[in-house]
Amino acid sequence: MRHLAILTCLLLAPLAVQAEIPPETRWADPSHVSLDIEFPGDGYHANWELFRCDCGDLLVHSELQAGGDSEVGETLMVQRRVVLSRGFGDQQEELGASLDAPALMMQLTARLLDRAEPGGPSKVTGVTGVEAREEIMNIMLDTGTAVGGFQAPWSVKGRLEHAGDTRRRFDLKFTFSVRGQDGEQNVDMHLRGMADYAKTAFPVAPSEPLEGWLITWRDPADKAANEALAMRTLEELRALLEEVK
Repeated sequence: MRHLAILTCLLLAPLAVQAEIPPETRWADPSHVSLDIEFPGDGYHANWELFRCDCGDLLVHSELQAGGDSEVGETLMVQRRVVLSRGFGDQQEELGASLDAPALMMQLTARLLDRAEPGGPSKVTGVTGVEAREEIMNIMLDTGTAVGGFQAPWSVKGRLEHAGDTRRRFDLKFTFSVRGQDGEQNVDMHLRGMADYAKTAFPVAPSEPLEGWLITWRDPADKAANEALAMRTLEELRALLEEVK
């Protein structure tokens, strides 16, 4: 019986390893991801933390630094129709009312990870050095409300790391081309962070009061906009959006 128990454990062990992240999982599928970016130029730095809700909502915690200035805030998109934001100091309306910047950078990160390891996060089982270069194809980004892109030639180099059953850490240097009056120059951007592919708990409860959030409608003519003024909680707002299409 003892030998049978040992054999059973040995047979089951590989299945547990393979079940960490399903092989069909894409880099763009995390429920929670933190992204830290050092941009080229005037010392602009951003740290974003994104959470996906099973209900379809997105929450982004933002910490933005430029020179000696720093702004911290959070933005919540509800059913792709309304954006709630708070924080960001005097720049709340400018920085908090849109998810375009973090969405574009999250999309860029997923594209670079796809190129660095086309097999997806399940293929990263230890610490892996990665390097790739593209001479022809530009990177085109589109969130539905904003577009962006990076011209070829570009390259990505760095490291991917298994950081737990469902987590993968990345540290990438993205080098791309900029064409200006002085000709073509190479510019570096540093992207690092952690992606978690488990079902992470959404940090905003349905009972969250709407008071204190700035509400911005993606379509100012949305039929639910007037009725939403009477809503007191996130749960009530979600119910209204389900009712009023």
